[in-house]
Amino acid sequence: MGKGTDKLYITHSEWASEDAYSASAGSGASKSSTSVAPFKRLPFNFCAISLQPFDHPVCSLEGTIFDVTNILPWLKKHGTNPVTGAPLKSTDLIKLNFTKNDEGEMVDPVTYKVFTNNTYIVALKNTSNVFAYDTIERLNIKAKNWRDLVSEEDFSRKDIVTLQDPQNVESRNLSTFKYLQEGASTLTPEQQRERNDPSRNVNITALGNGASLFKPPKKEQQPDINPDALANNRASITKTLSSLSSSKPIPKAAIS
Repeated sequence: MGKGTDKLYITHSEWASEDAYSASAGSGASKSSTSVAPFKRLPFNFCAISLQPFDHPVCSLEGTIFDVTNILPWLKKHGTNPVTGAPLKSTDLIKLNFTKNDEGEMVDPVTYKVFTNNTYIVALKNTSNVFAYDTIERLNIKAKNWRDLVSEEDFSRKDIVTLQDPQNVESRNLSTFKYLQEGASTLTPEQQRERNDPSRNVNITALGNGASLFKPPKKEQQPDINPDALANNRASITKTLSSLSSSKPIPKAAIS
């Protein structure tokens, strides 16, 4: 997935490059002399740390979405919201239950309208269910029906968390993300080791015969050992040593 590699993630420097779909204008990334960073909007279904589609979404109380596998290592190391820099604890995270249609697209669980980057999306903090705000506004707020339309649990207006507001695009403007501005690394130790391994940064399948240079040496195959034979050998050796230690000294007359 990385440029010219088979990495399963994209580094922030790659995202910051001039020809990438990037969040930030990293150091030296733009050839332009202007100090204004280009606007890059994070898609609604992307983790704010990995900048990749999420698999296990959670969000902060402010509605910033992360994949739990990415935010937990960050919190363990920094204890802050990487986007805003504000203190954040794992107990503050809200699990998100997205409904998907048969094509795997995220949809409103009531109307089944497909979510896009222009959909006003909200979640209910106490139930974790995700809806289009239009559904909540029509069937809950205006109808004064303060029950989750999926789980039928009670909720209040303060339980509504905005995940994406099309009228507030600045909230998903990647150039304002604090950790990107500071150039902080979000790689896990495993990803860092992979990144530091030169052989993992080369597309070996494209090297032809040269790929053998990047393959680790084969371990010499050890012969198969029969446990029963080994036990018998040990018993025989023990018996031999025992007989030697208990044998009588050879008479001198027998030697002459």
